[in-house]
Amino acid sequence: MKKSFVLAVLLSAASASAASMLSKTDTTFLTKAAMSNTFELDASQMALSMSKTPADQTFARQMITDHTKLGAEVKAALAKVDPGMMLPSGVSKAQQRMLNKLKTAGKHFDRVYKAEMLSSHAQAVKLFTKYTGSRRANATLKAVAMNGLPTIKMHHDEAKTLPQM
Repeated sequence: MKKSFVLAVLLSAASASAASMLSKTDTTFLTKAAMSNTFELDASQMALSMSKTPADQTFARQMITDHTKLGAEVKAALAKVDPGMMLPSGVSKAQQRMLNKLKTAGKHFDRVYKAEMLSSHAQAVKLFTKYTGSRRANATLKAVAMNGLPTIKMHHDEAKTLPQM
């Protein structure tokens, strides 16, 4: 009886450990990617109401569509790999400063939005590229990141074409 109890505890611990096989590489990526995604969504929501240019508004709508989809894909993959991990729902302090800068940009909103989209997408491309090249990356999460990387690169390229205001 005692042996079977110990065996059950060990098997339970082993299965919990197997279910949560996320490395520090994975958790760092997931945290940064989630905050980046939230920033892109928040900034683009602002652009819908504050931008003066149709190009920025069109870009913002595309950001909202694509980042909502990518966020859902990451959450679905994470649920398969480690359903207990909670992603952050907010942004980093630096990203919050960027959002505050956008809120107070006034007539310069479009110029600031373009600059922030270029900067944030350059950082996201770097983050996703580093993660997808890592041997420590979880295969399921890595596949989602690899599928999302071309879209993030496209966003960075499209941000370059936004009008200078």
